[in-house]
Amino acid sequence: MTQVLRRPAIGIFQPSSERLEQLGAWFQLEYPGLLRFAYFVCGDAAQAEDLVQEAFVRLYRAGARTEEATIRAYARRTIVNLSRSSFRRRGTEQRALRRVDRDEVAPHDPGPRDEVWRALLELSPKQRAVMTLRYYEDMSQEDVAAALGMSVGSVKQHTDRAMKALRARLGERSES
Repeated sequence: MTQVLRRPAIGIFQPSSERLEQLGAWFQLEYPGLLRFAYFVCGDAAQAEDLVQEAFVRLYRAGARTEEATIRAYARRTIVNLSRSSFRRRGTEQRALRRVDRDEVAPHDPGPRDEVWRALLELSPKQRAVMTLRYYEDMSQEDVAAALGMSVGSVKQHTDRAMKALRARLGERSES
């Protein structure tokens, strides 16, 4: 004899329409800035769109754990973390491909040929994120620290190391 379930075994929760409206409004307001930030972090337009989309999905899933005051920092930190994960995964894949057949694998194209852009892409993902928030987004050291979940001292240290690396790569430029 078969037993008929009257209720689903797993509860299904419908999203709050109020929460969806709030996130939708925030999405429209913040999307261009987050997309620019993600592009500077990863260096690829398509991947930047994926990172921003995934960050919004995670914001929705976080629900009440994110407060309105910290949602911008949470989104940026999520983008950096997702980019780092993707960066590590791509590195593992590239090493595996090189082992399979070194002759058939095309060399990696760094993208735009601009000297400054290439120098920025050579920075670590964390340094690139700090530099982007600090100088492109014009955020204070405290705001960068909050966005990336690190101390102000770490922000200063990453900024200093990134500036030294950029100076070594690009050389000192006169401002005249």
